[in-house]
Amino acid sequence: LRVLGPDVVGMANNHTFDFGEEPMNGTLLMLEKDGFRVIGAGKNTDAAYRPAVFEKDGVKVSVTAVNENEFGCSADDKPGSAGYSLTRVTAAIQSARERGEAPVIFFHGGNEQDPFPSPGKRELYRHFIDIGAEAVVAAHTHCPQGMEYYREKPVVYSLGNFFFPESATQKESWRHGYLCTLNIENGKTAAGIDPYRFDENGVKMLSGEEKEKFREYFDFISAPIKDEKLLEDLFDAWCMTSFSYAKKLGDFRVEMINDDSVNAIKSIKNVLGCEAHNELVRNTMYMIFERRVAAADRLKHVYGELQEMRTVPLGPTGEE
Repeated sequence: LRVLGPDVVGMANNHTFDFGEEPMNGTLLMLEKDGFRVIGAGKNTDAAYRPAVFEKDGVKVSVTAVNENEFGCSADDKPGSAGYSLTRVTAAIQSARERGEAPVIFFHGGNEQDPFPSPGKRELYRHFIDIGAEAVVAAHTHCPQGMEYYREKPVVYSLGNFFFPESATQKESWRHGYLCTLNIENGKTAAGIDPYRFDENGVKMLSGEEKEKFREYFDFISAPIKDEKLLEDLFDAWCMTSFSYAKKLGDFRVEMINDDSVNAIKSIKNVLGCEAHNELVRNTMYMIFERRVAAADRLKHVYGELQEMRTVPLGPTGEE
């Protein structure tokens, strides 16, 4: 990092808290000691969502780093990374606009190894633009994804890996990525890309024919983003490529899909697809994972009170 010389380090990702609170805090302290600002992680969620603000030639830019809610996310009283919350991202964008800053969202998310963004990620990142973001720049997929201009604002779907040589057997896309430059001037924002590849010896910026070939590939993976039906078809195909995620829920195989198997997963589809059911099961899973079940179990008296609250008191003439 001292060689690269960044002004700010983004720590919003799914591995920030892998070794627990003390090592994460140690990392934050080391960075701050060396003069680096940190975004995307902190002692609680307010700290993790604190943006980095830059000013040059009269233009102010606010960068907020966020990651998907996988592992190690912070809470109001718990350190960790900045787990995605639409409420908090909206507040970050609106607050930046109120301060006269151009808000940029740096998002860690997306499906690993998929060269195309999912329809859901396109909808989400576009929504950030709709509510006032100046640009969205994303990463996490371990391969480059394309970009688009939505409402004249850049949405960069994934930068790819920067330096990850340990996985030598991965496909060639694993070893490629691009740096993104945002130029904000006169109320307009443009994104530039500078591609590179890496191996065990380091990172090499592409030039000449190699750079031209990457640009052609980049245009190829960017084109479907504008085509809603094509992007949906590509995601359907990717879901079949990544069927192992579905298998975590049961013994599903493509050749076994019939009326019986469809009926068998009906309840799982309901739990995952219905937002209310998903929220309930998700919170229950978090309670188990974070070992909060015992604490919740001590609130058993509330269960009875909740049941009582379901009864409308109609008085002596009413019926229960």
